Amino acid sequence: MISDLLDVTDANILLIIGDDQLSSISDLLHSNNYYKTQKATNAKTALVFYQSTRPDLIIFGPAHDCTLEKLNTHLQALDPTTALPPIFLINNELAHIPPINAGAKDFINSPVDPAEFLYRLHHLIINELSSQESASYTKTILETVQQRNEELQESQLEIIECLGYAAEFRDSETGMHTIRVGHYSACLAKAMGMNDREAEKLLYSAPMHDVGKIGIPDAILLKPARLEGNEWEVMKQHTLIGERILNRSKNKLLQQAAVIALSHHEKWDGSGYPNGLSESDIHLYGRIVAIADVFDALTMQRPYKKAWTIESAVKFINSESGKHFDPSLVELFNEFLPEIIKIKDTYKDDYTKSALLNEYVSL
Repeated sequence: MISDLLDVTDANILLIIGDDQLSSISDLLHSNNYYKTQKATNAKTALVFYQSTRPDLIIFGPAHDCTLEKLNTHLQALDPTTALPPIFLINNELAHIPPINAGAKDFINSPVDPAEFLYRLHHLIINELSSQESASYTKTILETVQQRNEELQESQLEIIECLGYAAEFRDSETGMHTIRVGHYSACLAKAMGMNDREAEKLLYSAPMHDVGKIGIPDAILLKPARLEGNEWEVMKQHTLIGERILNRSKNKLLQQAAVIALSHHEKWDGSGYPNGLSESDIHLYGRIVAIADVFDALTMQRPYKKAWTIESAVKFINSESGKHFDPSLVELFNEFLPEIIKIKDTYKDDYTKSALLNEYVSL
């Protein structure tokens, strides 16, 4: 038990009592090894001591300038958020039992019986120190759990990021496309009023939109020309493959990514794939990522095409409003275009780093 490990005489005690009893109570404490005792005969001195060294226990007796009620009021005003230490009341002989709401944890009548006083004092201190020790232990446990949760969450995010990179590195030399799509999507999410937490979820889940490309044959995925006939039908399967891969997880981010993987190639007018959904039947996340993905794909170089200019890409996005894209999201895209361009400039493709990666992979 915690109480077995505590030394009650190590407690800090604030003694607030009139001159007539100060000496006898103080001597009784010292003779029983309670040396950490501060003595005050008035409220002003008591409050100074209380602020300098928060006591574990207050012993309060009749004082000429302060009642127990006033003492509690003064102490609570110093720090309303912190619980007061227990108060051990030395009661006068005329009022044998103080009111329950008087503010004292325990009391003893005058004249004080030393043995009874020490017995009650001991148990008050044990209870208080045990409570403090338990609260400290609980706080440590909660902090440890929080730290472990943060570490676990960080590890999960790293795995999620790597999963997005794995798909992107199959047909892009840098993998920065996934990062930009995540940031574009988060930007649009905030633009439409999502809170920071929801936007952050898109930041991490949107980069996995093309994870299904892992299951597409290299001959089709890496073809340095436009796909034809059955090749395009095979490529479309990456949406279904991605959804099946990601939906196996109980992780909420991966489940959200599964929705995105399945729906980001659907079109507002119903001409998209794989399910031919239209308008609001397409999940909002898919509609957001559709714009982010197309804009970035147009403005980056691919084996089969040169990068479009930002102006040309923006013009295309607007021309597809109401056809490929949700019109309301296109409006937000135009409004927040400066932020979109800033993201693009921040997360540029770095082909020098990709060369090092390719060299490592070929070993």
